[in-house]
Amino acid sequence: MISVEVFSDVVCPWCFIGKRNLEKALKSLDTSEQKYKNIKINWRSFQLNPQLPIQGIARSDYTATKFGGTERAAQFYERISGAATEVGLDLNFDKIVTQPNSSRMHALVYAAESVQKDHQLVEDLFKAFFIDAVDLTKRDNVSSIAQSIGLKKTLIDSVFDDDLFMDRITEDIQQSAKIGIQGVPFFIINQKIGLSGAQPPESIVKAIKQLI
Repeated sequence: MISVEVFSDVVCPWCFIGKRNLEKALKSLDTSEQKYKNIKINWRSFQLNPQLPIQGIARSDYTATKFGGTERAAQFYERISGAATEVGLDLNFDKIVTQPNSSRMHALVYAAESVQKDHQLVEDLFKAFFIDAVDLTKRDNVSSIAQSIGLKKTLIDSVFDDDLFMDRITEDIQQSAKIGIQGVPFFIINQKIGLSGAQPPESIVKAIKQLI
């Protein structure tokens, strides 16, 4: 089996782009060959902004602090939008009103992993935030997304109320610090090869074939 650990943040646009590149890379492999049939993707949490309050902040305050103003933020997001378009994504940065703390969403991804729905939840959270501009600081909104993929409300409530899976988030943060990860997405293939950034599909394929 080939394992691909993906350190990612569900509120990181480059991670959404990186997910599309990873999907394209996997599709390009000849799955009729036995060596490519067992590739396991594991989503691991990374927070770009762990300092944000759990209730989140206004997007305007976030961009002003992170980029030094809306004008510089617009330039930054224009470059990302161009890269997103190349992989078929139309991101709506201008419609985002709030910037959430993503810790509970990462915990929900682990909850979804326990029922093999983590890939779908990651995708739906990306879409909700960057395409539909859903306010992910609202518990009801996040809960609704999780329920839509089949997670039980009791499990979701345990994530919010009882800190379920938060220990896994802590472990991921510690591991990423030990490895020296400073930005995401970051791909680790079979614990041997690390790829930083939204790598093109060709680079991911090359790394997988190199291991095999």
